[in-house]
Amino acid sequence: MDWDGFEAAWHDGGCRALAELAAAFPGERLYAAAFHLFYGDGTQILPPALAVNAESAVRHHGGYSTRFAAPEWRWSVVDAASDGMRPWYRHLTDEFLTPVDGTDEVAEALGTLEAAHDAAMARVCKAMTATARRGRIHGALPAGFFVAILEGQRGDAEADLIRASVEPHIVDATPGLAEYLREIETQ
Repeated sequence: MDWDGFEAAWHDGGCRALAELAAAFPGERLYAAAFHLFYGDGTQILPPALAVNAESAVRHHGGYSTRFAAPEWRWSVVDAASDGMRPWYRHLTDEFLTPVDGTDEVAEALGTLEAAHDAAMARVCKAMTATARRGRIHGALPAGFFVAILEGQRGDAEADLIRASVEPHIVDATPGLAEYLREIETQ
């Protein structure tokens, strides 16, 4: 698999989608983007969703905040980002899952694919964050903008995915993110 090409395609498509969203909503203060809804069922793997949120869309309900809950964000699925990646995911399915046979082989192949995919997506997040912070996505994105994997469906692995996708100094500098990590690690 050409992981470098895969990561570059996600980076470029994700940055383009973010720029278009920022341009379409100039009055909104976009603070983060996140990948979520990772899906692989043993027969295929699909692109995760790219979500984006604005400060105006953060909701608080009895001690619960939507700040780091990507499925509840204003733009929970930015189709333009994942649609362009579908050919890459067909290739991933063909390379990792199609040639295997039997339950044990499929489970092993899916585990290998998921680990490689998680690592690649973490690198995509870091690259997109760096591009945004250099002002190369859109001038309206704030200096503290970041991209992360916020995959609440992964349970215990969610904290590891956040840590893999966000540089430690950004975790510490992002309001509420370090606290959110501590909270999910103690659940």
